[in-house]
Amino acid sequence: MKRIAAIVAIGAVAGFWYYQTSHAPVNAYKAFAEEILHRRYDAAAAMTDGLTAAELARSGTQEKTGAGPTMFQALFPSRFTIESQQRGSDGTITVKATQQVLFNPPGVESVMRPAMMALMKQTVALRKKDGAWKVVSFENSFGGMEAMSSR
Repeated sequence: MKRIAAIVAIGAVAGFWYYQTSHAPVNAYKAFAEEILHRRYDAAAAMTDGLTAAELARSGTQEKTGAGPTMFQALFPSRFTIESQQRGSDGTITVKATQQVLFNPPGVESVMRPAMMALMKQTVALRKKDGAWKVVSFENSFGGMEAMSSR
């Protein structure tokens, strides 16, 4: 019985470690990217280590899409594609990803599905501080826009 309990405990520790090193940083990035998308820069700044709301506003998602914030009448939850995830020697994890921003432009009144999609290419570095993953750098660039009917 003690052997089974030890194996279960080791499995739980290994599972927690795996989550903390692979899924937790990506989940922190996704939550941060959604805050940036919705222009909640103060909330996004609280998820960083040293970045200000003003700095994040300059790298904002809606502002990078050409037409700007007026293009986004309704936002839907984003989809993310993680292209790579690398751990640095200092424990920093760098995530390269594409955020698919799903939205309706002005004049489109669909609540069921988005009419358009913008692709945002993002590189974010995260470091664990005080038990939580914090964003230490964020690069955000526009990758293109298209109608969802063509997908």
